Amino acid sequence: MNRRDFMSLVAAGAASSAIGNVAVPAAHAKGGDATIGFSIGYFAHDWRRQMISGAQEQFGTYKAEGLAKDLVVQQAGGDVGQQIQDLRNMIRAKVAVITVNANSATALNGAINEAKRAEIPVVSFDQRVTNPYAINVTVDHYAFGQAYAQWIAKTLGGKGKVVVVNGIAGHPAAEARRQAALDTFKQYPGIEVVWSGYGDWDHAKAQSVMATVIAAQPQIDGAFVEDSMGLGVLRAFQNARRPIPVMTAEAQKAFLLAWKQELDGGTDMKAFARPNPPDISRNAIGIAVRLANGRKLKAVPENTIFYPIKLEVTRDNLVTILDSMKDRPDSYYLSEWFSEPQLDAFFE
Repeated sequence: MNRRDFMSLVAAGAASSAIGNVAVPAAHAKGGDATIGFSIGYFAHDWRRQMISGAQEQFGTYKAEGLAKDLVVQQAGGDVGQQIQDLRNMIRAKVAVITVNANSATALNGAINEAKRAEIPVVSFDQRVTNPYAINVTVDHYAFGQAYAQWIAKTLGGKGKVVVVNGIAGHPAAEARRQAALDTFKQYPGIEVVWSGYGDWDHAKAQSVMATVIAAQPQIDGAFVEDSMGLGVLRAFQNARRPIPVMTAEAQKAFLLAWKQELDGGTDMKAFARPNPPDISRNAIGIAVRLANGRKLKAVPENTIFYPIKLEVTRDNLVTILDSMKDRPDSYYLSEWFSEPQLDAFFE
């Protein structure tokens, strides 16, 4: 997928938009004529591709209802400077609302201030940004990491040697999960973190990194894998013919199938997964379109709407979850998101 893959979807409607006292200026197309900007960073894996397609599909629904005109997607890769430029391009283009999956919690603040001066609302999704002008819609990534680490510690009976495999260094979501894991494991004196590092949310990279760690660590009892790397970590242990540790991973069909194959083969593989829903992008689009149509958000603490993850995958429901995915490709991630009535409830 090219970095400059611009995608547009079309619709028609009317109104003005506001965050607090900020309204979309008359010079900006509104309602059914509105263009929504969609800025993302790193996109070279299945989770991000599902996130993009979910946003496009959701926007298509609003288009059909005449609530907006165009969705313009700009992809910066892992380049923070490029993402800043992308936001500035959207501001110059006078989009009605900017949605952004930020490469940094802080580095985009200047560009967000420029959007504020242009009276363009900003919706940050998947992770929070620190600029108070932006509305954030995300999961609680610290709580996500905490839940994974607690499950590992309890499953190990509070003692054992564990490794911590994180996503991209410096990425807000990855660092929040990593910190949650380290904080949680410190509460268990019998847990020793023997290695902590990054797999870049990439199965092949995670497999390679873990192969090196396995060679250096004769005992690994638990593997904290926070997202989009579990299959690679599992393959590393399988290839090394080492016992598979108690592990967490992504709720992706490919990993869940590999887990089931282990169980069917007679191993006692213990794993746990929760969705980090890629379709949080749908909710960002839903909020943006409502703002472009003059809806006003109710006040929320720290300008952040947290999506409460409800689903989880355990050995007890693994077969049921896989059955629900039977018509999906192996790359599919289990997902969930706010319904339309739930989104409406955030607005006056």
